[in-house]
This record gives sequence, structure tokens and C-alpha cells, in this order.
Amino acid sequence: MTTDTHVPKLRIISLGWGVQSFTLAAMAAVGEIPPVDYAIHADTTHEAAGTYAHAAKWTPWLEARGVKVLTVVANRPDVVLEDWSTSILIPAFTSDRAGNRGQTRRQCTYNWKIRPIRRRTRELLGGSLKPGSVQSIQGISLDEWQRMRTSDVKYIVHDYPLVDLRMTRGDCVHWLQTHDLDIPPKSACTFCPYHNLSAWKALKRAGGPDWDKAVAVDEAIRHKREHGSGKPGGHEGQEGMLLFVHPACKSLPEAVDIPEDHGAEQLEFEIPCDSGMCFV
Repeated sequence: MTTDTHVPKLRIISLGWGVQSFTLAAMAAVGEIPPVDYAIHADTTHEAAGTYAHAAKWTPWLEARGVKVLTVVANRPDVVLEDWSTSILIPAFTSDRAGNRGQTRRQCTYNWKIRPIRRRTRELLGGSLKPGSVQSIQGISLDEWQRMRTSDVKYIVHDYPLVDLRMTRGDCVHWLQTHDLDIPPKSACTFCPYHNLSAWKALKRAGGPDWDKAVAVDEAIRHKREHGSGKPGGHEGQEGMLLFVHPACKSLPEAVDIPEDHGAEQLEFEIPCDSGMCFV
């Protein structure tokens, strides 16, 4: 007997406002992939200004074409949780007095993105969590196939249209250009420890509030604990552990060295950060 157990009640794009997920939302808007019920953006509250500007410009365009955009925010999007025995959620780099290096666990993605999206999804379902109720459209392109995952909850099934269409990130950029749509900046928290070195340099070179926030967060975590740990740094119980957002384990202004720091003009070719480490 056939049942509707595996027929999704909701088709939802996980909208990070980066190149791939914006391409998917735009493709749904112009009818190149099947319609979706919602595009849900999990706002970490820590994105760069360019991402928020892009979202503000293109949300009305998507909604005018049938793609309803919902924005959700975690109950606790703080970087440092003082009331949790002074804890942090980001994957900070660590260094102790002996010079040992490490990295704390990455918990920001689950707490700031996955959890709030699932909370809103359950609300939209009205509490009926039958297997396969939700088809979650993921903005992962062919060149990132290794990031594909099976959902860890039965009511959500992941779908990867860009992989099915054999589209790389470069193909997404070309698609946006041919449809006269803006190419969004990389979606990432300003202080993300997964920025590559070129991205850090570009952030410092641009200056302004985004760089200032990254510096402030780097300073704020220096003597904090990883979430769930009772020791500073939360790494194997070692005392004297210091935390940093940059892999050099130096303060951000010191770690990110650009020609302008020495009175010279930009001499380097910059490659945008595209680590793909942060879910969408």
C-alpha cells in the first residue's frame, strides 16, 4: 500500500546568501528548478555588511517571484557566553605556554544555523514530523561534493540540485551573470577562524565595522573557555591556554600583515575565501 510518508510537505532552501544558495533561490524564482515553499536564512548576526546589503536588495526580487524568504536567529547568537562558565562556540585556535597548538570544537554552525532553521521548520510543519516531511535544498556545488551529507533526522531529506546539474561554483557565477543578477560576497562571520589568509588580508584592507568586529571578538575570546569545558581554552585541561581567531595564534592586527601596514600599496593578488566549512 502506498503512503505519503516520503512525499515532502515542505521544500525549503537553506539560504546562506552566498553564491551557491543565492543561485538556487534565483533558479527557483525563474522556474529552472521546481518551486520551493520557503528559503530560510539563519542569520548568525555576525555576517559582513556586504552580505546584509545583498540580502536586503534581492529579498524583494525573490519574493516577487514566489520564493518566500524567512530569516531566523538563534536564541543565543553570542560569541562568548559568560553565564555558561565563560564559554565560546567558535572553532578558535589555541596555544599554551609550551607552544602547543590546537583548535576548539566548531559548535557555532549547529547552534547559530542548523538549530534555528530546524526549530522554524518544525513550526511550519505544525509538529508533524513524519519521515521525509521536509526536502532541504542545500547550496553545495559539484566542486564541493565532499560536503554532501545524509540528514541526521528522519523528517528531513537533503537534496543537492547543483550537484545533480553538475554545476560548480564557477558555473553558478556564470549563471548569475547571464541572468543580470549580482554576485554575492562570500557568506561568513567576520571573525570566522576558517577564513583563508587572503580573506583576512582583504578584511583588514577594507577596514571599517567588519574588521573592527573581528578584532573585538579575537580580543574577547583570548582567555575564555570552549563550551562544555571547565578549563581555559577547553583543550585537554591545559592551563595557560590562549584562544585566537587566526591560525598564527597572534592578535588579529599583528597576525594579518598587509603592505599598507608598511606604507606600501597593495601588491598581492587576492583570492576570495571559499572554504565551504560553514554549512551554507
